[in-house]
Amino acid sequence: MPLLKRKPFSLLEPPNDLEPGQPVFQVRFTKEIFRDYRGYLKRINLYRQRVWTCKVTGKTNLTYEEALVSEQRAAEKVQKFPEEFIEPVLRTVQYSMLPLSDLIQKIKSDLQGRLVEGVELQ
Repeated sequence: MPLLKRKPFSLLEPPNDLEPGQPVFQVRFTKEIFRDYRGYLKRINLYRQRVWTCKVTGKTNLTYEEALVSEQRAAEKVQKFPEEFIEPVLRTVQYSMLPLSDLIQKIKSDLQGRLVEGVELQ
């Protein structure tokens, strides 16, 4: 869920007393439902502003949709991360006081050419 000005943003709950066939306006990417067009437009305009942040990567100045896509891509990358590297990376990260750029370089150098238990050699 993208962040608005670095804070969690709650989506609107659907109205409880909707009747079948009642005309409504729905935001395509959040599925929020509005009875009045002004409320719908106000929310759409908020989603189009570049005030959103990707919760996963921390990228800022995104629209709501861009932040959603960024979060989805980041989640896909995490899923692709080789499971055999998770433990060594977490051991390195835990309690590390290194700046992030130095920590990344340390992890990269530690993992390059490393044999990991459970991985078949070809």
